[in-house]
Amino acid sequence: MDLQKKIEKVTSRTLPLYVLIALLVIFANPTVLSSIFGFLVVAAGEALRFWAAGQINKNNELTTSGPYAHLQSPLYLGSFIVATGLCIMACNVFIWVLICIIFFLSYIPRKKEKEWGRLERMFGEEFLKYKSQVNYFFPKLTPYPEGAKHPWSMAAAIENTEHQTAIAIFLIVLFILIQI
Repeated sequence: MDLQKKIEKVTSRTLPLYVLIALLVIFANPTVLSSIFGFLVVAAGEALRFWAAGQINKNNELTTSGPYAHLQSPLYLGSFIVATGLCIMACNVFIWVLICIIFFLSYIPRKKEKEWGRLERMFGEEFLKYKSQVNYFFPKLTPYPEGAKHPWSMAAAIENTEHQTAIAIFLIVLFILIQI
């Protein structure tokens, strides 16, 4: 993606995320203990994101395998876990509260509405059945009984640009760690 396309992705909806990340790094006050514990949380969140990204075959099929057998939005849950871990690393509860407010009161409802409409148009009854049996954000222990059994694919994770997300997260982690 060239610089122009990256700049075009900065919108009124994404700008608050970039501002929160900058504030988190600027006001980070990490300790060795917060960094270790927070990094473990970040790693767990990114592992969930990689697992989910390696399952998606966007717009070609309704993904119901891997983490999607337990919840509809593992990428969003993974992002929330990553954000929580970064706030733990930075010892910044204030930014975490702001993230929670924006995430649960604005981002998730908007994404949920948009995605449900798109998925229902694309997959009809198949999606409606899945939606009725699988939670949106909080995972169920028992998997969706009619879930597909697709193996995880690194090619799919790369096609879904998860490696770029992982690099960005790693850089944020480094910017926090250099302040210890």
